[in-house]
Amino acid sequence: MGVKLRVQWKRSRVMSQLESQFIHLGRHLEALISLLEEADEQFWVPYFRRGLDQVQQNKLAGATFTLGCYGGVDTFSDLVIGRGWERSDPPRYRTLNARLSELRNRIFDAANAITSRRAW
Repeated sequence: MGVKLRVQWKRSRVMSQLESQFIHLGRHLEALISLLEEADEQFWVPYFRRGLDQVQQNKLAGATFTLGCYGGVDTFSDLVIGRGWERSDPPRYRTLNARLSELRNRIFDAANAITSRRAW
């Protein structure tokens, strides 16, 4: 295999891994948006739609924008959803927030995997 062919193969493999990471992140963001809408939590939906749009275009900005929603006071990291069901339907309240916690972790990990790449 010539040097040029090896470089092209390596780039192709890296791009397919990167594309796979974007697809993975996009699916998690879609699930999060659906969950936020289900819980009638409208504040964060436009933010994550904006990030999703960029992620679907395989733009690094989508992953960095998503990570920017985490950390600090009153950020996505602190969000609790479904407060209206806390007393009227405690199982639903707990389930919504368990799903949120799982998605929050998956999204952070997926976005971080994209942004921490050494080569773009």
